[in-house]
Amino acid sequence: MSVRAAMLVACAALLGFPAAHAEVPPVVTTGQTGVATAVPNIPVPRGTPCVVPLFTGQQFIGFNPVAFNYAPPASCPGPWAKVVLQADYSVNAGRQFDRTASIWVGGVNLYFGTTQEPSAAIAPKWHVERDVTDYSALLRNSSGGRIILGNVVDSTYTGIITGSARLVFYPGQAHDLPDQVIPLSSNPNGDYTYVYDGSERAGRTITFPRNMTAVYMDVIAQSQSSDEFWQLCVPDSVADELYSCGGSGFRQTVVYIDGVPAGVAPVYPWIYTGGISPALWRPIPGVQTLNFEPFRVNLTPFAAVLNDGSPHDVQLGVVNSGDYFATAANVLIYQDPARAVVTGRLVANSLVADPGQVDTITHPGADRTVVNTRSQREFGISGYVDTSTGRIATGVRQSVDFLSVQDFTISDTQYRQALQQDTTVDTTTTTTRGTQAAVTKRRYDFPLSFDYNDQYHEDGSETLDMRGDQGYSRQRSVAANNRVTYQDVLSDRVTPHVTYNWDASGNLSITPWTSAEDYRFGNSLGQCYSRQITSDNYNVTSVVNGDGCAGGNHYTWLTPSPGMLAPFGLDATEAVTWAW
Repeated sequence: MSVRAAMLVACAALLGFPAAHAEVPPVVTTGQTGVATAVPNIPVPRGTPCVVPLFTGQQFIGFNPVAFNYAPPASCPGPWAKVVLQADYSVNAGRQFDRTASIWVGGVNLYFGTTQEPSAAIAPKWHVERDVTDYSALLRNSSGGRIILGNVVDSTYTGIITGSARLVFYPGQAHDLPDQVIPLSSNPNGDYTYVYDGSERAGRTITFPRNMTAVYMDVIAQSQSSDEFWQLCVPDSVADELYSCGGSGFRQTVVYIDGVPAGVAPVYPWIYTGGISPALWRPIPGVQTLNFEPFRVNLTPFAAVLNDGSPHDVQLGVVNSGDYFATAANVLIYQDPARAVVTGRLVANSLVADPGQVDTITHPGADRTVVNTRSQREFGISGYVDTSTGRIATGVRQSVDFLSVQDFTISDTQYRQALQQDTTVDTTTTTTRGTQAAVTKRRYDFPLSFDYNDQYHEDGSETLDMRGDQGYSRQRSVAANNRVTYQDVLSDRVTPHVTYNWDASGNLSITPWTSAEDYRFGNSLGQCYSRQITSDNYNVTSVVNGDGCAGGNHYTWLTPSPGMLAPFGLDATEAVTWAW
């Protein structure tokens, strides 16, 4: 057993996981081509759901958004225990770029990702899911929707992308869901907002309800155009000599309320399926490449400010954006059921707009340049609201550390760029009501390393070796009155390695051509899941399920027992949702 597997088993024992039993149905098989991912589907309740198709067999040709109409399921009027967006995409064999894809209902973004690139002989198909239960308030009403997936189809770019999507509603009772969902969309039926440089912000003016008790924002900021490879950028002073993009290799999203910094959402270093070399991401795409995960920002300390009945500017900015970022953000609002107006105060806010950074450039050898970029920030924001059940005070403390080291070797016979990058985010949120206190902790880690090594040999041959290591990890815990009542841990890691070999006559062979993905999840409610897959060339060569989970994967729907967390009389599902 690997060290990581042993650690997961130890974690399972620590958190009191029961022996797992139900095997997750396989979605990956050996010999599979096109797209293969270790990410599980979302666990759902038993029973027959109601399904609302959003679009079926839609072909995407050109850049006009495709409109559709949404209506809630008549046979499942709600409440719902779980709502899942499911989408299936495909692209025919041929030539096509990776494309940005998104789905919107009532202006709210329900899905954001990119597409797999095809090959001359292989037509990829893939499935994505997103838990949209928190958006139930939106889905109770009919509204317009849009799909945005621009795609050039002509005699050169022959890949036609086709998609279908549906919302799946499971009857039951989900607890402590937001009362409203308000998008920052630039169109009533949905569209991105764009941030074009480091000083410009994008968003909208919103007049909020006057009785909010908690406010959150789900944020996605996707790099576009020359910002696509922001991870490999360097300071402007050395960009030309290193044949790289400028602006430095650091980006970060900041939430603003009336021009005041109110929260931070780190930019995940997504790499799309055409990124650097398409071979790296066939058939295993990069982490979250096909299905971005939004980062949830807690804006509750600002609830009292936003409750004043006046319009407020809510915007996103991206530190160091060189060209532009496409952003999508949804504001989730909790309201007091017994009080029309809730008052309170923003007590403290030490967040600044630009955390600053230190760029250090050294030349350890005649052909080498090392670029070190570091940014660190730590801040606290606190406030309170006086609700119908008493005063609720919220304090958010967060640290965000970013480090990038790029080692260049540039000579007549070699161009090498080796990147080591990491972003870590630690957030502690303390919520008090009277003498009761709940503390939630979240830790995110976004490691990325990439080595691009192009060498020219004396015999006229050339070798281009590329290898990457892209990761995502998240740890969360909830403590109620100094007692830890919930924990979970998730990690996802993709490690491609591809070498192009040209002989002196220019003939190309690709070997090795391998990749692997290792996905693991476990929590103190008894869920445990792991899957490891490997590939060679276009083909999946192995699938291992349940490593580190006693008895195999156990990732089925669980109904938490009442009072398991109970920070303020909430059950486990309520507390987990409410605390984040």
